[in-house]
Amino acid sequence: MGWFSSSKTPSSSDSFGKQEAFLGIALATSAADGSINESEAKSIFAYLLQMKMFDGYTDKQMSNMFKKLITVLQNEGIGGLVAIAKSSLPSELRETAFTCAVDIALADGVIEDSEKALLEELQQVLEVSDDIGGKILEVMMIKNRG
Repeated sequence: MGWFSSSKTPSSSDSFGKQEAFLGIALATSAADGSINESEAKSIFAYLLQMKMFDGYTDKQMSNMFKKLITVLQNEGIGGLVAIAKSSLPSELRETAFTCAVDIALADGVIEDSEKALLEELQQVLEVSDDIGGKILEVMMIKNRG
């Protein structure tokens, strides 16, 4: 049974803005090992605040978005969070979100089995081709070597 096999289908009332959806994918990846610690949260914030789509976001706005998504994660699980995020994420950002997820999973230099399983399912859910997914993994492994 996979991460998303028992998740609910999002209803029309379950939606995020594109920034929330993107952060939702990042949080799901970080939560793959069972928890998100403060250091991981700060790293995700720092990572995302470098992106154009988060220009002008304050720490308070990021914190509020994080709290909202953590509540969804606690109530719906990783599968529910990803389902809502995917349905809210513009298709042109799906490969970017997958790249971010791989980068987060590789931040400590290795991909744990739980992270690998999540990334494999994320690749399918976000409809990232095997060719693009393989290239993303290869580049992120190079990036995170040092």
